Amino acid sequence: MGGICGVVESGGKRVDPEVVGAMARAAGHRGPDGYDCWNRAGAGLGHLHRRLTVEEAGERQPLVSEDGRLALSASVRIDNREELLPELSRGGFVRRPDPSDAELILAAWQRWGEECPARLIGDFAFALWDQASGRLFAARDPMGMRPFYYRVETGRFLFASEVKQILAAPGVPARLFEPAIAAYLAGLFGPPEWSFYEGIQQLPAGHCLSLAADGSLSLRRFFEIDPSLRIRYRREEEYAEHFRELFTEAVRCRLRSCYPVGLFLSGGLDSGSIASVAGWLRQRGQLPCPDFRVCCWAFEELTQCDERHISDGIVRHYDLPVSYIPADQAWPLAGYPRHGPDLDEPFTGVYQGLIDLTLETGRRQGVKTMLGGDRGDLMVGEAVYDLTGMLSSGHFRLLLNEIRAQAGRGKRPVGRILGRYFLPGLLGAIWPRTAVSAFRRELAEVYHRNRPSPLRYPPWLARRLVPGLYATRRLSEVQLSPEWTGLARRLRYSTIFTPMHMRGMVWSERGYAQFGQSFADPWSDQRIAAFVLASPQWVINRTSSPKILVRQAMRGIMPEEARVSARKISPGPQYLHALRVKGRSVIEDLITDPKIERLGYVDGSALRDHYETVLAGHRAHACLWWALTLETWLRLYWREAEERWAGFVA
Repeated sequence: MGGICGVVESGGKRVDPEVVGAMARAAGHRGPDGYDCWNRAGAGLGHLHRRLTVEEAGERQPLVSEDGRLALSASVRIDNREELLPELSRGGFVRRPDPSDAELILAAWQRWGEECPARLIGDFAFALWDQASGRLFAARDPMGMRPFYYRVETGRFLFASEVKQILAAPGVPARLFEPAIAAYLAGLFGPPEWSFYEGIQQLPAGHCLSLAADGSLSLRRFFEIDPSLRIRYRREEEYAEHFRELFTEAVRCRLRSCYPVGLFLSGGLDSGSIASVAGWLRQRGQLPCPDFRVCCWAFEELTQCDERHISDGIVRHYDLPVSYIPADQAWPLAGYPRHGPDLDEPFTGVYQGLIDLTLETGRRQGVKTMLGGDRGDLMVGEAVYDLTGMLSSGHFRLLLNEIRAQAGRGKRPVGRILGRYFLPGLLGAIWPRTAVSAFRRELAEVYHRNRPSPLRYPPWLARRLVPGLYATRRLSEVQLSPEWTGLARRLRYSTIFTPMHMRGMVWSERGYAQFGQSFADPWSDQRIAAFVLASPQWVINRTSSPKILVRQAMRGIMPEEARVSARKISPGPQYLHALRVKGRSVIEDLITDPKIERLGYVDGSALRDHYETVLAGHRAHACLWWALTLETWLRLYWREAEERWAGFVA
C-alpha cells in the first residue's frame, strides 16, 4: 500500500537521495509505517510504507531482486494471488509460500516481462527500474484505483503517487494548465491524463509506460475488456448467481487486512450489498480481517436525507459494530476551508466534510482500510436501459412493462421514450456506429468552428475559454472500438469509465490516504466490470426493477426487508440548505472580487447574478460547485499579487 515516488536521470547520473526524500515528505501521510529509498546510478526510488497484511509485515520497499538488477516500488493490492502463486512458484520466481503483493509483481516481471500487468488483478501503481538496461517500466491498474503521475524533462523523469510530490522536486515549476481549468469550470474534467499543472501528467488507467535509456518514452494500453465476450443464460437467476460469486470474492479480497476494516453503509443497494456480504462472511467465520466497523450518516435535522430506516436492518441482522456520524454538523462548506481542495487539484466533492468526518471516526477506531461503494451506480444503475435488447431476445412482455414504467415515471409520451431508448439502438444495428459518429463529428466541427456558443456551458464562463472546449470535449470522450456493439452496452461502458468518475477514484484514494487509510471499492473490481459488459443490459437494470441484478443476487444474504426497500436517498437537500442558508456568508465571500474573475476565467457579474437566483429559490447550476472549489483552491495555494502563471507557495 502506501505511496511511491522516484527520479530517473539521463546518462547514468546519480540521483540525489534528498530529492527523493523531499518528494516522499510532500505526501508523508502515505507512510505511517516509515519511508525507504533505493539509490543507484541513473535512478532513485522511494516508498512510503503502509503495511496492512500479514505478508507485508516487515517488508522493505523498494524491493530489490537477488541479483541487484531490479528495484520495485509499488502501491498494490493483488486479488488473484491464488491464481498467480502456483505458476510463479513452479518457475522458481517466488520462493516463499506467503510473498507480499509487491513480491508477486517483481516475480511476475521476471516471469512475463512487460506482459506482467495484464496478469494482475487488483488495485496497483508501480515503477520498476532495470539497472542493467537503464530502463524504467511503470503500470497502473485497469480501473484507475491507484494514481501514477509523472513529468518528463530534458535529462530527467519524475514520478509519484501525488502531484505535490513532483512539485516538491527542485526546479519543477508550478504553472496552471489553463485547458484543465476551463474544462473544470465547464464540468467536462478533461481527459484522464491531464493534471492542473503544465508538464505533469497522469498515466491513464490500464496503461503501462516504458522509459528507455536514451530518454525515449512510450505508453501503451495493456488491458481492455474483451468486446466479443458474451455471457448468456436461460434464466435471470443464473446471471444473479454468477454475479453473487464475483461480488462476494470482490468484497473478500478487499477485507484482507491485519486491522479492522471500515465500511460506509448507507441505505442504498451499493453499500448495503457490501455490508451484507461482509456480515455474511463474518457469520461463517470466513472474514479475512479481525473484524470490521460500520459507519452510517445520521441526519437528525434534514430527516429526508436519513437512511437509517434501511441500513439499521442490516446492522441488526448481522449484529454489526456501528458508529453513527452526526451528518448535520458536516454540511458543505462547514469549517471552511478545512475540508477544501488539496494542492493536487481543485476537485472536491460536495460532501467532503461528511466523508472526512467518517474517515476520522474510522481512524480513531484503528481502521486502516475503508470500503466504499463509489462505482455501484455506474456498474449496475444509472439511466442505462436496453429496450432493443428485450426486443431482439423475444421478451415482448418485459419490453411492454418497461415502456409503461418509463412512461409512468416521468409522465413522458411513449413516442419520446421510443425515440430516446429504442430507435437509436435500431439505427445503430442498421447503420454502423463508426459511420454515425464520423458524420456527427463533421457536422459538430463545422458548427463549433463557425459559431462557438457559450450557451452549452455555465453563463459565467469567460467567452475566451469556450472555443477550446469543443476539442476538450472530444478528448474527454470515452473511446470505444467498433467491436463494442449495442447502444445500451456502449453507454454502460462509457458510464463506468467516464473521466469525471475516473478522477473521482483518484480523489477518493488521495482523501482516504490523508486519514491513514487505504481506499477500496468492491464495485470497482475489473471482473465485475467484465461480467456486466458481457451480459445483456436488460438483466442488469430496468426502470420497472431498478438494479434488478443486485436485488436478485442479494436474496438470502441481505435481510429481506432491506433488500426490497433499499434505494438511493440523496443528501441533496443538505447541499441546497448550505447554498442558501448555512454556507451563504462563505459563498458571498468567495464570489466577491474572486481570483477566478481577475484571472479571466469567469464573468464575476454573471456568477453573482446566478447565485442571487439560487437564493431566490431557483435551481443551482450543476457547475456552481466547481466555480466555488476552484476559487477556494486558488485562494489556498496561489499568491494574491502574482499573475496567471504564479508559483506555488507552500
